[in-house]
Amino acid sequence: MIPAALVALVAALAVSACGSSEASTSSAGSEPSNLISPAELKKFPAGSVQQAFLSFWSDLQFRSWADAAAYYEPAFRQFVGTLKIIGAKRINSSSYPLLKPEIQRIGTRTGETTVYYAVRLPEGTKELDSITWRRQGGNWQISYDSRLDTELNQLEENRVETEKHGKLPTNPEKVSSAATKAGNEGAELQARYGQRALKKEG
Repeated sequence: MIPAALVALVAALAVSACGSSEASTSSAGSEPSNLISPAELKKFPAGSVQQAFLSFWSDLQFRSWADAAAYYEPAFRQFVGTLKIIGAKRINSSSYPLLKPEIQRIGTRTGETTVYYAVRLPEGTKELDSITWRRQGGNWQISYDSRLDTELNQLEENRVETEKHGKLPTNPEKVSSAATKAGNEGAELQARYGQRALKKEG
């Protein structure tokens, strides 16, 4: 059963994001848009991992949360929880439209392809991340998303603080020990999923 607090938290995140998409993408004025354009998608062959990656990112930019969550492997969604994935991604709903990923390189090993990319954060810092994909039934599906660790951490911290105090702390540095523990466990979910997958393969 999905915890009621998690459902409420995801709903609150959805309300806070409502109506802000157009503002966040049009307030830049003459500045170039960071939204993924159809032309950028067409730079890569249909069915390529690069096109899958950019399509996934575009869904995040346009807050198509269910579509974005569908890119994760079914077993991944079952293990982590689709609602948790959506809630975690919604935490950065205001940031994704401002972030344009630049693919740095593609790494491959047996059964897996990793897209290594960089984004320029609003404050100007360059962040390096990666997403690992597997091809199943002709479709690319995510088995690991480096940004999701931090997002799951924040989601679980917020859930515990909301359950205990009815609101989030005004000072992020004063998070309770229980919330910190839950956040760490959230951040470890992907690693646990990967370990379980390795055991099944072995």
